[in-house]
Amino acid sequence: MLSKLERLWRGIRWTILGRQSTLGEQEKSSGARRRAMIFSLAASLMIWLMLSLSENYYLSVEYMTCASKVEDISSSCISGMDEDSALVQPLPETIRATLHGPGINLLVQRFRARYWNSPITFDSDQGVVDTQLLLRIPEEVSIESIIPERIDFQKEARRELLVPIESRIRFVPQPPHFFVGKPQLDPDSVWVSGPVSMMNQLLSWPTEPDTVVATGDSVRFQIDLADSLAGLVSLRTNNTTVIRSSPQFTEGQREQVRVEIEGIPNANSVVQLDPESVTITYQIPLSRFLEAQQSQLIRAVISYSEIYDDTTGRVEPTVEYPEEFMLRQVTVSPERLRYFINIGSQ
Repeated sequence: MLSKLERLWRGIRWTILGRQSTLGEQEKSSGARRRAMIFSLAASLMIWLMLSLSENYYLSVEYMTCASKVEDISSSCISGMDEDSALVQPLPETIRATLHGPGINLLVQRFRARYWNSPITFDSDQGVVDTQLLLRIPEEVSIESIIPERIDFQKEARRELLVPIESRIRFVPQPPHFFVGKPQLDPDSVWVSGPVSMMNQLLSWPTEPDTVVATGDSVRFQIDLADSLAGLVSLRTNNTTVIRSSPQFTEGQREQVRVEIEGIPNANSVVQLDPESVTITYQIPLSRFLEAQQSQLIRAVISYSEIYDDTTGRVEPTVEYPEEFMLRQVTVSPERLRYFINIGSQ
């Protein structure tokens, strides 16, 4: 079996390389040429790489600072800060520099900035410091530009303030459920600590933006507070619980509701509407349905001033109703009414 495989292999090589009698010589010659070619290629590549990396280039390098690793700036990130003082300006999370120098040095700088170096720390006692002094750059490399150019460690007295939490949540109804009332927050306020100048202007603290859809009789969820001033201020709590009622609604309708005209200045003026009655359709909580159907407090009205200022010959009635009815999606049919004004004599 082995001899058959050897004969097959030799036949293939003879087909590719030539006569079988010269196979050994061709193998030696071909192997030598292949090794020489690989060595030449590797040597050329090394020489080209050494020459290329010895030339000067421009390279943008991003250095991480300790401000990108912590939510609240601590003593491990910035020294010289006591409990009664706070920074006025936020610390940069990164320092971006455009470097110029030999290629090999630039590659080392990028590697160290990304994988090797620890995040840059700060000393608040330095006052205002040139950012390039925080970077450990070899003499062969120059800094062409740097952002930010300077860091100001201006400090103020720290103040703690209790402010209400402001909801930035968008509530979306999904019939037959509609949101009613205002959202309840627990807690509804938060203690915020930071520099005096900032605390004096702080009126509330927002939540993170979010969208909530009504899917049941109420919603209850937890949401984080915004961290837009992270590093300058600290919060005693980082989230709040949101509760809002979203009861089931049903459709209600009032037919033949006579439209009332308010504010007619002249008792002798007669305003006639066409038609004089409308149909009001609305969504209302199930618990209020019967009360609304029997109430006379759901009215369709038009102000005389609207008729007076109108130039189209048609006006839109509005619907007035008690706030506790919590009506939604209120519509009037027909939407616009024609009118006629007859001014009588005294």
